[in-house]
Amino acid sequence: MGVAAFGYALLHTVFYLIDKGSLATVTGELSRLYIWTGWIAFIVIIPLALTSMDYFVRKMGTWWKWLQRWTYAAAVLTLIHWAALHDWGGIAPAMTHFGPLIALEAYRVWYWYLRPGRRTVAA
Repeated sequence: MGVAAFGYALLHTVFYLIDKGSLATVTGELSRLYIWTGWIAFIVIIPLALTSMDYFVRKMGTWWKWLQRWTYAAAVLTLIHWAALHDWGGIAPAMTHFGPLIALEAYRVWYWYLRPGRRTVAA
């Protein structure tokens, strides 16, 4: 899912750059909230996508998991990017796009930390 999100973000960025047509136009828009949050989110997911192969999981060890946790920052920045771009148009459109991500994260927290009968290993 993460690599697919990166692929979408890359295409989104390429089409944005083509649409703007010049570096001056792109840099002129950097002060807008929805622009800089999008750029930062894109920059955050580049190393995540580049290290998503099994080779990097083995090579990086526990650092791989630390790096991959930056996904949460990218998701929040993406939500802000999207909401600001749409003039903060209410919670319903945002939930349509980000609801599945929130549901998956809620399930993950429940499964690993809150589910009944979960055994804890004594150290």
